[in-house]
Amino acid sequence: MSPQVESISYKDFARTVKMQRLLLMTLRNVGLAILVAAYVTRITQAAEIDPAALIAETKHRFETRISGGQYMRSSCSPTAADDWPGVELLRCTYRELNTEATVTLALPSAAQLARWTVSACRDAGATDMRACARHIEKRIWSASNAQFPVRGYVIEPHSVLGGASNEAYCFLFRDGVTVRTAAVTSRVPQGGKCAPQSAENDPITRAFTYARIASTTRAELALAPGAPSEADLAGKAFPDAVRKEFVAAWASDRNRLISGAAIADKAKGEFN
Repeated sequence: MSPQVESISYKDFARTVKMQRLLLMTLRNVGLAILVAAYVTRITQAAEIDPAALIAETKHRFETRISGGQYMRSSCSPTAADDWPGVELLRCTYRELNTEATVTLALPSAAQLARWTVSACRDAGATDMRACARHIEKRIWSASNAQFPVRGYVIEPHSVLGGASNEAYCFLFRDGVTVRTAAVTSRVPQGGKCAPQSAENDPITRAFTYARIASTTRAELALAPGAPSEADLAGKAFPDAVRKEFVAAWASDRNRLISGAAIADKAKGEFN
């Protein structure tokens, strides 16, 4: 092959390589532009969701869940408690896993749950409000079926503590938190019942980790705007603080127990 032919072939090759590189860069830039456009569109769509429409949608979803049943809502009658002013309470005696228990409940309506959920998503700074609302709705339902035990016993399957799933276990609650007294901790039923009932009014010696209705921890509640610090929620102070939060939320669009949970879940990447 002559030197002239070699020179021409090299130039053609170099030109081809340059063109391929330009093509790849163009494709890469176009792909990046598409991704950016999709992301901006998603954010814009999330921002454009009408809050009233999202509340109505979330309310309907909670109505559907509630209509499917809340297992502690059985044989109930209205009651009241001095430290729960303005909150509608029910005294219920129910059966679960062949065991009877009595509990005082606060049962927020679907409308209240929806307003609290959307407010929580705002407090969390969610960019996809609908995804956040769906997540919080599922968290509430998984944690409690939207049932807040003011005092009394909650029956759960023993499997939550490693026992058999078809065996009942009685958890003593005070102001939305599992507690222990000097005489009673969570226990197996006594003669087919959660007992003694008197324990629901005894001084508590320990308050455990989670608060209904969203299984909110002390650290999560402390994240909500204006909430007490985690130090102020330590130990036996937790149930009393939870009660105050729930009473304040009853006539409000915001429930800081839910807002704190949403803020924590947003930070963990559970939703955008």
